[in-house]
Amino acid sequence: MTRKTAWLFVRLGVSAALIGWLLRRVDARAVAEQIGSIGFANLLVILALQFLNTGLKSYKWQRLLAADGIDLSHSTAFASYLVSTFFSLFLPTAIGGDAVRAVDVARRSGRRVATATSVIADRVLGFAAIGLVGLTALAAGSAAVLAPRLRWSGAVLYAGVLVAGAALFAGWPLRLLEALGFARLPRLDRLARSAAASLGAYRRSGRLAELTALSIAAQAIVVVAVYVIGRSLTIAVPLSYFFVIVPLIGLVESVPVSIYGIGLRDVSYVYLLGLVGVSQAQSLSLSVLYVILTVVYALCGGVVFALRGSAPPALARKDG
Repeated sequence: MTRKTAWLFVRLGVSAALIGWLLRRVDARAVAEQIGSIGFANLLVILALQFLNTGLKSYKWQRLLAADGIDLSHSTAFASYLVSTFFSLFLPTAIGGDAVRAVDVARRSGRRVATATSVIADRVLGFAAIGLVGLTALAAGSAAVLAPRLRWSGAVLYAGVLVAGAALFAGWPLRLLEALGFARLPRLDRLARSAAASLGAYRRSGRLAELTALSIAAQAIVVVAVYVIGRSLTIAVPLSYFFVIVPLIGLVESVPVSIYGIGLRDVSYVYLLGLVGVSQAQSLSLSVLYVILTVVYALCGGVVFALRGSAPPALARKDG
């Protein structure tokens, strides 16, 4: 058994153990009844919010690519985002979906390193938005119900994400590679220089504030979508509290120790919503329904993938 296969089984075990623990504590029939009670209109609203979220994120990514001289239509960027969402269902991590997106557009741009750098930068901007939204919600007092230790832990986590994002755009990781002597490896040096050139193009474009604002808007849409799911399940929790917990859960579920965040996400919602009096059945129903709707939405990406033809000829020079 390879190390990759062993790690996959570990993650499957973590997800199964957490879900099993929850099901021993929560009435599965009550969860099924809760999920079945959601109205069709609510489903349409949530799916519309997911499309809007992808529209904003793909536009942000298109603007990143354009800053580095890669011309890509928004419709192509949107379709690529949808396809990557679909493949994220099957690949071990969300990063797997990002890899699909990078390969897809690299075939069109002909600039593999620049395209991969844009995908990484896009992902980092998304995490930075989580940090900004979470810190703002904490500063606004929306998490007064949380224990001080949990509030401070959340603040440190959010701040750490912001610092890491700023470090990437400032080029610190590349400077660290150079300081460690990796510049002596010709191929790695070429890749690092190409990535540094793309990061420099982003900074010179003057678009970072705009791109950060788009990331924040996309994150806010995710929070509102989860809030709508909660309201459809008669969860009477103010929107301000969701602005505290949804970004936090987004960071927790991104830790690659489970499959698609299953288990981590569910336990987090049960715990954090339980602090404001929401029943375990309702909390688990919200988490499960969120995953179901995300899968339904991701299947749209599968349809796009099936309908798309082969990639057009390269649009720009190759860079590695």
